[in-house]
Amino acid sequence: MAMLTRLTSNGTTTVAPGSPKGLQRFQNYLSAFLWPGTSHRQQRKSSTQLDAIDSFTDELVNRKTQKWEELRDNLIKKSVVTEEHQSNSGNFSQNVGLMSKGMMNDLKQLRSPQLGLDIRSLSQPQLDNLLLATLEIKNKVDFLYLIKQCVRWQLLPCNEVFISCLRYLSTLGRLQQLDSLAETCRQLNHPFTITYSDLAPFKALALWNNGNADVALMTLHRGYSAGYQYIEGKRMMRSTFRTIAEETLAQKSEAVLISLTEVARAIHQEHNDIFMVACVWKQCFISSWFSDQKSASELYEHFKDLQRLVARRADGLCYSFLGHHNVDAVHRLIEVFLEHNERAACADSLSSLFDYHYNRKDLRACAEIVKSCSELEMPLKTEQNEQFLSLFLDNPDPFETTKNKGNKGNAIADKKYMPESFKYKF
Repeated sequence: MAMLTRLTSNGTTTVAPGSPKGLQRFQNYLSAFLWPGTSHRQQRKSSTQLDAIDSFTDELVNRKTQKWEELRDNLIKKSVVTEEHQSNSGNFSQNVGLMSKGMMNDLKQLRSPQLGLDIRSLSQPQLDNLLLATLEIKNKVDFLYLIKQCVRWQLLPCNEVFISCLRYLSTLGRLQQLDSLAETCRQLNHPFTITYSDLAPFKALALWNNGNADVALMTLHRGYSAGYQYIEGKRMMRSTFRTIAEETLAQKSEAVLISLTEVARAIHQEHNDIFMVACVWKQCFISSWFSDQKSASELYEHFKDLQRLVARRADGLCYSFLGHHNVDAVHRLIEVFLEHNERAACADSLSSLFDYHYNRKDLRACAEIVKSCSELEMPLKTEQNEQFLSLFLDNPDPFETTKNKGNKGNAIADKKYMPESFKYKF
């Protein structure tokens, strides 16, 4: 067989007859010589495939566009149908106007979720019971409807039920209804107008629940100045102020605390009432924040009336603190009493603290209190000394009171398996 040669730039390249590469090239040359249109067909075939892909892509785009156009047309049709429905409903309401009043009232009652009731047909006990029923089940819709009826027809419930309604409205933050009821009270010369200074404490609490802290405190301050001579009104003002003070410290609002302190100082200066200052002091004193405790210390140092009030109510304060298991507050209160030489108040605080630890059978804490009382020359009550003695005698090992139950159980188990001591028969 003849040798196949291929010209290159460097010369000639010789391919062996049995080489597979040589055979492949030879076949390619023959096919190109015999069928010169084969390569063009392959190119045409590839171009045909590209055209098919392009047409498929165009078809997808057209389908997508057509789909969005159909969706847009549907939305336009829906909006047109809605407008027609509204116009038809308007025509229906106009047609209802031609009906009798009885039928209109029936339709309104069927459509409205509220009570279809005229309170003018109710007696005073019935109105009171109906309002109490809505308050008990927290039916806000019917309750507000009844309040609206009360304002409209100027019919108010009895004082106790009225107070409950006002408190519920203040909890809901319904300032508009409270203003309407205050206006109704003025028109009827209701005693609440004077006693509660146009419902000032309830308005203040509603403003507070709506987030208007400064306006709430200003309303409370004005209401207190107008009705502090009435016992019930004064008590309600104090209760509202206490609620605001407790929630202020719970929310850790420094700005509101400053405003609250200023209002308390102003009320004390104007009316010589230390209660508001005492509320702020107590909430700051029991706080775990150092800044609040510092504010409490400043108030205690500044107001002598506050010092006398706290010393007089030391026993009640301790039980209040210990009721929330705030032993640290009682310890700090004892330190304050010792600094200001309030020995009687300090003795009462130590006695309350002893009762707290004795009820929990904490012998070590009771022993520390007895030791402190002995050093301070503030003896406990005779009954408490007897309780400490009985607690000491009932505990076989007073220095092991802090051991856990697991260790105690192991000790009992070890004792159980100890050999009995040897005993003589005689």
